[in-house]
Amino acid sequence: MKFFHSIRAKLTLWYALILGITLIGSGVAAYIVTRETMIQNLDQSLRNEALWVNEFIEPKAKKIRLKRAAIKELQEVKRAAKADTDRVIIAISDSEKAISDDMWNKIYQHTLLSPQRHYIQILDRNGDVLYRSQSLHDYQLGYPEIPYQWINVVTAGGPDNNLVRLALMQTDYVKIFVAYPLAPVYEVLDSVFYNLLFIAPVALFVSIVGGWFLGRKSLRPVDALTKAARDITAQNLSQRLPESDVDDELGRLTIQFNDMIERLQKSFLQVQQFSADASHELRTPLTIMRGEIEVALRNQRMSKQSRELLSSIYDELIRLSSIVESLMLLIKSDTGSLVFTMRPIALDAFIQELIEDAQTLAKPKKIDVSLEYSEPAVIHGDLTRLKQVFINLVDNAMKYTPAHGSVTLSLINDGGNACITVKDTGVGIPADDLNKIFERFYRVHRLHPTMEDAGGSGLGLSIAKWIIEAHHGSIDVQSREGQGSTFTVKLPLKQ
Repeated sequence: MKFFHSIRAKLTLWYALILGITLIGSGVAAYIVTRETMIQNLDQSLRNEALWVNEFIEPKAKKIRLKRAAIKELQEVKRAAKADTDRVIIAISDSEKAISDDMWNKIYQHTLLSPQRHYIQILDRNGDVLYRSQSLHDYQLGYPEIPYQWINVVTAGGPDNNLVRLALMQTDYVKIFVAYPLAPVYEVLDSVFYNLLFIAPVALFVSIVGGWFLGRKSLRPVDALTKAARDITAQNLSQRLPESDVDDELGRLTIQFNDMIERLQKSFLQVQQFSADASHELRTPLTIMRGEIEVALRNQRMSKQSRELLSSIYDELIRLSSIVESLMLLIKSDTGSLVFTMRPIALDAFIQELIEDAQTLAKPKKIDVSLEYSEPAVIHGDLTRLKQVFINLVDNAMKYTPAHGSVTLSLINDGGNACITVKDTGVGIPADDLNKIFERFYRVHRLHPTMEDAGGSGLGLSIAKWIIEAHHGSIDVQSREGQGSTFTVKLPLKQ
């Protein structure tokens, strides 16, 4: 597609691709960093919670342990001395119960006041439940290995088959479990993911539009240079590309292009001058030589061998004269010094005269020249130059058509244009040569085995194309090797 051959499109696509990869990479990195940060913060919060529970419980647990030791000692005394210690034991038990109730009440209040949904579970050394958050209901947090005197944080099962992040530790008195459900963490991560999923395409679309706009704005001077360079031809090599006042890459490139055009102009003018001088100098001696040979051929006493030699030389002189005239015509076309004499031309009458002349030339080769179809058509053109074009086309058709072949002409009106075709049954043109036959000095050398080299300078079709385009028309060819060729000329009808 032509769109993808544009530098602007390529820059936009590369920019979008790099940005897309960057967005994906940064999104993945942001997601991972957010997840790790939240888990680390949650783990730290759980550790702090477990430490608080331990620091709060441990002093009171020691007091309870001391009171229990006192009760045990009094019971031993009672058994040994049969003393009445029941009142003391009851008082110590009541004190122990008061300490225990106060401890669990404060833990319970802490749980209620905590803004986070922590689960707290405390077991004694034997595994009996001392305290459990009401939100746990009958669920008991557990883990196979509980570290001693330090806190381990793991992911484990929780109530209602939900995963929790669990901090656990064991002291001399209790086993502490502090947990937090992972569902809120996953909700936050899902929110981050969907936000990135929405933001990335929007950012990518904005970047494509912005990249296209910036590329268009940045490359606008290149488009201006391209348009100016396209308008420079062999006829106006004095024209230069517009130079910018900014000393940037485009400004320096423009200066170099203008220097190159100036060098080309000088070389082109030198070649034109040389060709014009050489052609002009050759015309006079060629004309003199042709005249002298014509006089010599009138001598009836000349031997047959000498006459054949002079006739061959005369034919070559005519060919050289034709090449010189063609070169002069091309030089005038390049310099714009050739003037066309434009007037109304009735093409139907013009084609009829052309057919009559062609039939005379075709008799020695026994080629049939005919007019297949003709419609009245009037154009505005130079009769001499147009006659040169069609004589060249008909002459080429007869050159490359074997004996007993045919050359057919037709004239129709086609959508505001006069369409003239010259069709032959000759050897045709190879497909590789079709796009080159209108170039200067190009000749098709791969001829049919039955055909001899018809000569020529390779300038006829180039001149024909230039003349037709000067009349605002077009010339085209269709051909199949071994089956013939069809040249089509379109000229605008006179309004």
